[in-house]
This record gives sequence, structure tokens and C-alpha cells, in this order.
Amino acid sequence: MESKVQTSIVLLRVSVGFLGESHQNAWWASSFFSSASGAYISPVFGKTPFLARYHGTLEAASKIHDEHIGVGKGVFHLFRLPEMLERECHLLLSDPETVEAAMKTISNKETSMAYLENVSKKTDHNGVGPVLVGQASDVKKTSGWKTIAHYYLKAFSEGSKVFPYFSGTK
Repeated sequence: MESKVQTSIVLLRVSVGFLGESHQNAWWASSFFSSASGAYISPVFGKTPFLARYHGTLEAASKIHDEHIGVGKGVFHLFRLPEMLERECHLLLSDPETVEAAMKTISNKETSMAYLENVSKKTDHNGVGPVLVGQASDVKKTSGWKTIAHYYLKAFSEGSKVFPYFSGTK
């Protein structure tokens, strides 16, 4: 699998994570990517504050997605991936260029929405709540993530909530 897929996932996670936080659309109660969070994260995680923010948001978003989608064998979503893919995404966060790109993506709401717009693949399907977008094997394909970006973009634009996921069969 190309690292392009992992990079897309990391940047999509950061954008959706930022837009879903309490200071934006309030899908989950965390505010790890808010400007104020640096004051309490930096002293504790001096060398890796972005990584701490990323994982904090990841956990908050994963919990909400799991509550709406459920957890099971072969069920994956933006914030819960197969173990190997999770590791590959985590390793990408040790790359300064990836971190810099991620930080630019969440500099403000407009930047995050623009990122989603740029990477999304338009679909005729509308979705609110849990939305099946493909088979579990599609989690490794860029096209599925582009569709997911579109679902999130539409939900954030319309003030609705969507939880796209992959499962064993479509």
C-alpha cells in the first residue's frame, strides 16, 4: 500500500477531528486542537504536543463513531482502522512535513473545510448517521477515503452528523 493513502487518512483525521471538536461543530466533547489546548498539553508533552493532540482527538472521535456504528470484526471507520494501517499512520506523524501539513490543515475552520472540499469525491448519495461506504478491503483504497471526505464535508456544511464506515460486505 502506498504511503499516499496513509497521508490522506492522517490529514482527513486531523481535519474531521478538528471540525468535530466542541469549539467547532461539537460532535464530541474534546478540544485538543483548539488554540488554548497548547497551554496544558505542551508542559506535559514537551517534545510531542501535536502527537498528544492528535491521539486525544482520535480517542474522542473514535468513541463517538463506535457508539453510532458499533464495534466488530471487519468494521472500520476513519478513527478505527486495521492495526497495521493504524501503525503506518502513527509512523507518519514522526515526519515533520506531515505534521506541518496537518497543522496547516487545522489552522482554522475554513482551511479544514477547504481541505475536505479539495480531497472529496462527489457522490449522489446522501447520508446522516451511520453510512456504509464500502467493504472492509476498501479501507486501503484512496477512492473510499475521498467518498468519506465528501460525506463529512456535506455533514459539516449542513449541520448534520454522519458516521461513514467500511464493513465486511457492502
